[in-house]
Amino acid sequence: ILPSRLLLSPLLSLAVIVLPSSAIAATSRSSSTHPMIAFSTIRSSASSSSAAAKRIIDNTIIHRRGSTYSSRILRASTTKSFSAMSSSSNDINSPSQTQQLATRLIRGNNNNNPSLNPPFKTCIAIAGGGSAASSAIASTSGASSILLESIVTYDRRSFAEFVTNYNHRDVVLDSDGDDGGDDIVMGDNNNPSQFSFCSTQAAILLSQSALSRSIQLSPRFQDRALSCVGVGCASALVGNTESSNGRISTAYIALSTLRMGTTVWEVKLENSDEILSTDKRSRGIEETVVSNLVLASMIQHREELGQDEYDSMIKEILDKDGDELTVQSYKVTGSNGRSKTSDCSPAAGARQIIQGDANIVSILPVLQHIKNDDSSQSFQMETALADGENLFPNDVIIVPGSYNPPHHGHVGLANAAVAALRQMRRTEEKDCNEVSSSSNMLRSRYSSLESFSTSSSSSSALKNLWDTVDKYEYDPTVLFEMSVTNADKPPLDPSEVERRVSFFPTLSDMPKDWGVILTNAPLFSQKTSLLDEVCSSSPFSNRKMTFVLGTDTFVRIINPKYYNNSVENMIDALVQMKEKGVHFIVGGRLEQTESGSKKFINGEEEVKSLPVHVQEMFTLLTEDEFRLDVSSTEIRKQMEEQK
Repeated sequence: ILPSRLLLSPLLSLAVIVLPSSAIAATSRSSSTHPMIAFSTIRSSASSSSAAAKRIIDNTIIHRRGSTYSSRILRASTTKSFSAMSSSSNDINSPSQTQQLATRLIRGNNNNNPSLNPPFKTCIAIAGGGSAASSAIASTSGASSILLESIVTYDRRSFAEFVTNYNHRDVVLDSDGDDGGDDIVMGDNNNPSQFSFCSTQAAILLSQSALSRSIQLSPRFQDRALSCVGVGCASALVGNTESSNGRISTAYIALSTLRMGTTVWEVKLENSDEILSTDKRSRGIEETVVSNLVLASMIQHREELGQDEYDSMIKEILDKDGDELTVQSYKVTGSNGRSKTSDCSPAAGARQIIQGDANIVSILPVLQHIKNDDSSQSFQMETALADGENLFPNDVIIVPGSYNPPHHGHVGLANAAVAALRQMRRTEEKDCNEVSSSSNMLRSRYSSLESFSTSSSSSSALKNLWDTVDKYEYDPTVLFEMSVTNADKPPLDPSEVERRVSFFPTLSDMPKDWGVILTNAPLFSQKTSLLDEVCSSSPFSNRKMTFVLGTDTFVRIINPKYYNNSVENMIDALVQMKEKGVHFIVGGRLEQTESGSKKFINGEEEVKSLPVHVQEMFTLLTEDEFRLDVSSTEIRKQMEEQK
């Protein structure tokens, strides 16, 4: 007979039949394929009831500790992976257990999961209990590979200021299912007087703000799109005090990423009057339980645990009858109001552009592990973000092209542009420091410092601080841009887009931080208008984006023929681009002269014909810096000959 303390919703109870204990054990062993479901579905002959139960389990996953009998049955096949961890301490929810979970988060569980996903970059925001998770991570060797920042917003005003300062994105989170569940809209709270500091909304506000902070602290676009994580925990812990009056300790743990949305763990800790006071958890033990669940949520995100191992980890933490865990996933709804698709192929990204669902789609190299081979790794191009989700770092490099196919010439030009832009940044920073006082320079560069000390000693110290930070220089982000649409031709077929994009991971010497972006902007004026919305300027200039061109494209950009044969129109168009923070880097090539000799050209003569304020928009690479001796046409011809 099913344990009497097992929590079942009214709909779920319709799908439950009474089975002998042997049948229950057998059903428990055949767990669901969903990695977050703690109990298997017990099917009945009533198909409608079974479907209703499945919807509930798919959309809201409930893990409730039942009686000792139930615990024994559910533990039967899942304790193996954590036996070594639990054997080191008689008290499961002890500080040593918290430290072991933190160690596993950072170093992985090598015996069971050798192909561990790369570390993510996380900020943690705690309101109430759970702060021991951060201290356990910080006290573990290798913590800097994961932890960027941790904050405890214990006071309500501290909470309010943190989520206000860093919750910069209006996000709609759809409940992950088709049951018509309520959406959670962040950034538009119509009933502020009813706000609860211990709720799903509070946890999501914390995690979304922590995600924004993680992105702010990560200068690489690949990290922002693929690795940045925000963790928020809002809790109200009661403990075994006499004043508890039957109140239940609750916690809400939310983990947010740009790509996958948000997962919320709702925790209720058993604290009923039926339990002897000596058996109730103290406030300190409840703090440890919540901290362990914070770490467990991060481990699940990094390792993508299977059903058995996930169940085992949760049961080691929620060790009292009546403890309850509910897990709800929310998908991110894009700016167009449509939920993000689960198809991450480059072809899916191209379809978003063609169907008008997005104007900019980023595609990034995602590390893949080869099964049964711990040492083999490869990269697969996957659609990551669309439109305003693309939080590009400041001062990005854009390399437009058709990429049919991409080749080492494109990569070489991109790397030469990285070196040139890096040198430009150094010169601009030096000039800025020479012409501005330390205080004014810091005010303009770091606008978030609203209350900035006017003390010369403080200003000098802060300037020296940022100079030290800036020594760890990051290369500019390189985005290879491909327009899926064309002014005079039909759009590219999504399968053709995927074919071209698939070549990028095979190229060597790629920039340190790179990606591919698909757009619906065949013209440069259209490209700049689109990118102006998602790019930010350099701290030391108004430059937002630097387009990298070959000489042939550069000559077309400054040819009055494309501006109704008007030089004035051409100059006006370039000035408008400059006002949007556009810069150009031009790579040269060899050209055969009439005499048969070859001459290096990089547009130097053409630039001299432009007004001085327009000439400043162009940086021409010398022959020593870059020279292109290969073309996509020649490579396509060679590929055809090899077929």
